[in-house]
Parts: sequence; structure tokens; C-alpha cells
Amino acid sequence: MNEINTIIMGMSTAVPHTISTQVSAHSTGLMQINSALNQQRDSMMGITNYVMGVKKMSSGKLKYRELDVLKKGRL
Repeated sequence: MNEINTIIMGMSTAVPHTISTQVSAHSTGLMQINSALNQQRDSMMGITNYVMGVKKMSSGKLKYRELDVLKKGRL
């Protein structure tokens, strides 16, 4: 019985610390995932804005055939 009490007393300080560490690691992982997703979204928005700008600038200056390729999204 004394061994069981010793084990329980030893674990009583380790368990809250372990739970806190696990929660912290989980939060850090979520922050990294969100950061990566935000970077990907920003990159896609930059590409989209660039392509739309190219289409707007060049729409009046290109021949009909070249304009048709741009409209189909083969830039």
C-alpha cells in the first residue's frame, strides 16, 4: 500500500505539468498550421491579382486569338 501512495504522490505533480505541456504543444501546432494556411492564401491572392492585372492591361492591346487564350486561363 505504501508503494501505491508513493506513486500517486509522485504523479500528482507530474500530471498537471504534462497536461500543460501537451496543451501548449497543441496550441503551437495550431498556430503553425494557421500561419502556413495564411501564407498560402496570401500567395494565391497575389497570383490572382497579378493575373487579373495582366488580363486588364493587355485586353485592349492583344489580337483576338491571344486574348482568347488569356480568357481560357492558359497564361
